[in-house]
Amino acid sequence: MYPTTNRRLILVPLAVASLLLAACDPHPKEWKTPNMTALTPRLQPLFEKTKTVCFGRFMVDVPASATVAWGRAIVPLDVTIYHDGVEKVKGLAQKFVDELKSEKAIYLNNIPLLISVDDMRQPDGQIVTGYDGFEAIGMLKISGYFKLNNDGVIIDARPLEEQKDETIADIRSMARRLRQRADDEAPAEPGNCIEHFFLPDKQNPTQDDLMEHIRIGFRLKEFPDAHLSIYVAPSNPHNPEGDSLKTQWKRIKEDPATPEEKAALAKIEFFRESPRQIHDWKTGYEVLVRNPDEEHVHSYHDFQAKFTGVPHDPFRPYADIQFQTGVGGNAAGSAKASLTDEEAIAVWDKITSTIRVRPTRATTVKSADAGPRLPLGELAATGRTCPQTGWWAPDEDSGTKGGSRLHIKKGERMPHVVSQVAPSLWQTLKGEQPTHRRATVWRLVEHGDAPPPSADIAAANGSTDEQASPNQKG
Repeated sequence: MYPTTNRRLILVPLAVASLLLAACDPHPKEWKTPNMTALTPRLQPLFEKTKTVCFGRFMVDVPASATVAWGRAIVPLDVTIYHDGVEKVKGLAQKFVDELKSEKAIYLNNIPLLISVDDMRQPDGQIVTGYDGFEAIGMLKISGYFKLNNDGVIIDARPLEEQKDETIADIRSMARRLRQRADDEAPAEPGNCIEHFFLPDKQNPTQDDLMEHIRIGFRLKEFPDAHLSIYVAPSNPHNPEGDSLKTQWKRIKEDPATPEEKAALAKIEFFRESPRQIHDWKTGYEVLVRNPDEEHVHSYHDFQAKFTGVPHDPFRPYADIQFQTGVGGNAAGSAKASLTDEEAIAVWDKITSTIRVRPTRATTVKSADAGPRLPLGELAATGRTCPQTGWWAPDEDSGTKGGSRLHIKKGERMPHVVSQVAPSLWQTLKGEQPTHRRATVWRLVEHGDAPPPSADIAAANGSTDEQASPNQKG
């Protein structure tokens, strides 16, 4: 996991220090336009060899000797990677199944929490669905357990009960799109880099598909107490300023702490407070300080930059970047800082200035069906937009009226499945054949852009549906 550190006296200490300095010069030039700090002779060998690390939709250059520590990835479902951990994931799957079997849903006539275990062949694995807790009021827990070569992968979701089919389809789609990548690989197609893997984007992803949270950290081998972490997430569309470091400072300054706390916090050494821009990220603000020695705690550097981001723009998201020295046992101040003030600032400037969007090949879309075809086996639930023109079949295929396959065009709504049910005596006398419409998960089984004429699905359904009339094929 990426380094988690003890955030002792961070924003409040900075506020007091800034007030003291502001009394001397309320608008220091270096606050507005921080200059890049040059590397000292001791740091120059550290950056002679660097490596580019891909995280999410972004890249950063760090010393070649730095250790990469991945944190939690949500893209948009929670993905956990177990490197060389196929057996570990199998054990976790069985443990989850056993737990669901052993507990009862008290508000659902004490039925077991386990709903279903669905096997999957591409990739090899299974999807386990159960009620999320013994109260089981409309919430599910769905987890996919997969083997991808020598690695184990778990994809977790907590949907509402009515979102079950759609969520299972999303888990299947993510598992099929995931592919292993070398640690130094930066793919040239749109998508997200996560630990040991790359997840290509769907065609025409929705805003829900772009709800991405990526965490990554770096530890410097030559200065093992120095840790840098990056967290990117969707910008808050309702109140982006609520995540602003500048706004947080303003709020702290207007509500000072107790006199005793002020006296202690005034010892903090302030280096920089200023707006920060990194390439096209223009909504940043950074604060760089050094906390003082305290009883049982060493002095340490504590640098932070936050970018409020642009709502609904995955290339300019919210970002929280932190750098601390004196880290030992994941707690800042547990060790003595190995970098001087000048060196800490130089490392911060050097690494953060390289954060950038990972370049990808642009695909020119000439029509609704232009671009690469999705692979056979792609899934889409009833009600979702069809991602690929072709022949689709219900994933569970229990026999639908008029044939099990439908031709559906890209951009149309995925329809309901229509099944025949046993007629009543009166319906038999009248010669009627009743049907039942239900939501399902559709699977792409054949590509094809020019289906032969046939009855449309609206006629087959015996009722109107929310999409244009795709053809059926037996």
